[in-house]
Amino acid sequence: MKTKKQKLTDTYTAYTAAKTGTRPKRQAKDGSISTHPVVAVPPLPELGKGGVQDLCHKWLKAHRIFCNTHTCGGEPGQAIYGIKFAGDEIGILPSGIHFEIEYKKGKGGRLSAGQQERMADVRATGGLYYVVHGVEELVHYLGDLV
Repeated sequence: MKTKKQKLTDTYTAYTAAKTGTRPKRQAKDGSISTHPVVAVPPLPELGKGGVQDLCHKWLKAHRIFCNTHTCGGEPGQAIYGIKFAGDEIGILPSGIHFEIEYKKGKGGRLSAGQQERMADVRATGGLYYVVHGVEELVHYLGDLV
């Protein structure tokens, strides 16, 4: 369900497009946005042995970075456990900076409105929040900080 802000943004986008004679950019009804890798990565699945999460977690551990895989869930009608919308990996860099990583499959995925809000909150307080599609992208983001 869209928030009032999202509805106003969609209305403004449609108005601007009509005024300029261009096509409006379509927004997902749930407020999610698509993600794509910023560097070339293999088309791996997000989860499972040899998946993006597994390989990136091993890279972080090999570089002695304190981190934990974060799982959050719950069945419909039951309590949710974990930190809602937090990244799939949460840790602290050697410099003491908090970081969160949201893993997506190699060819891309979708970042929910809640995840976008969490990303903004983490970054606003000096932390790092990255959406990662493979080890190559993780090295691109964290290589100089390790």
